[in-house]
Parts: sequence; C-alpha cells; structure tokens
Amino acid sequence: MKEMNRREFLTLTGVAVVALSLAGCGGPSTPPEPPAPPASESKEMALFKAINEVWYEVNREVVPNPKLDICKSVVYCQEAADLAKFTASPFETYEPEVDEEDYRKWNLPDDVFHEYQLRESEMIQEIRNKYGNGSYRGTAGVSNSTHDGMQLKQLYPRSPSEVREFVRYLAGHGLASPHPEQWMIGLYCPTIKGKTYTVAVMVNFAPI
Repeated sequence: MKEMNRREFLTLTGVAVVALSLAGCGGPSTPPEPPAPPASESKEMALFKAINEVWYEVNREVVPNPKLDICKSVVYCQEAADLAKFTASPFETYEPEVDEEDYRKWNLPDDVFHEYQLRESEMIQEIRNKYGNGSYRGTAGVSNSTHDGMQLKQLYPRSPSEVREFVRYLAGHGLASPHPEQWMIGLYCPTIKGKTYTVAVMVNFAPI
C-alpha cells in the first residue's frame, strides 16, 4: 500500500475546506432551504431520483404503525453529500490492502486515520449545528470504525429491485417523523477499480 504523510492525505481529500457557517446551538426555528442539486445527471442524481420513485412505497411497507406520518420523499442535502464524499475519500486515495473479486479492505496509517476521524466528526457536527442536534441519522455503505479492515459495503444499485433493496436498508423500520417532509439525503458513488459503490448520509431537520 502506498504510504502518504498526513499533509499529502489532507490535501488530496480536501480536508482544508473552510467550515460551514454555524447556526445557533439550538438549531434554526424553521428548516433551512437545502441547496438545489447540480443540473447535470451524475450517478448520484440518477440514484437520488430512483430512490424517490420508490421511497414512500417502501416506507409504507416497513413502518410498524400505520398512523405515523411517513416520509414521502427525501430532499437532496449538499452537506450530507459532502460528508459522504469525504467518508469515501480514503478508499479513492489508498490502494486496498486486500483486493479480491468479492472482497476488498483498506488499512490506513494510525495518524492519517486519526485525522480522518476528526474531520468526519467535525462535518457531522456542522450538520447538527445547521439542522439540529438530532439531525444526523447515520452513514450507510461504509465500514470505517477502525483503521484496519475499512470497507465499502454497498455496490451502486443498478436495477429497480436493487434500488428498492437499498431504500429498504436505508429506511430500516420506516422513517416516520413529526416532520416527515424534512428528511434529507446525500450520496457519493465512487468508481474504484471497475466497481461503483454508494455511500449515503441521512439527515432529518430536528431543531432540538
């Protein structure tokens, strides 16, 4: 595996991005207007559209209480997309330690992994500052809790059935909320050595 020092890694992954302007600790009283997605039809935008085509139907199937307000669709969230892209950055920067047909894993040097985790935590906090303390609901498609054995877990869904399966995974027991219209998602879909993966970050406006 190619060794890189901390400065090289941070430069490549864009860690030196200026932090987002922070809202009050309690979050805004009304939901901020999420920025519009890019006009070009990227892999991320194509998947975003496919997700929304089945989102309500899948949520309706998995929500245990039919009286709950169901999330009918998700809104594109640039902050979530930025976090998804950063989360996937080591996998694009480093060669995998194990590279087999159906199994890949990555290892990071300890100091690089520490900086990676620190910046990831900062970006999650920026989301919480903007959308509320309970707004960050998790990152799907990646295993990155330790420096060795890091993996991208979710291949890019290409068929309608694969999209539904992915949405079912994201929805879990159903995304019901006092503000069901305010669920947001960010996607990043890197292609690495001929395979395209998906990392998704879920956010819900939660000014608490």
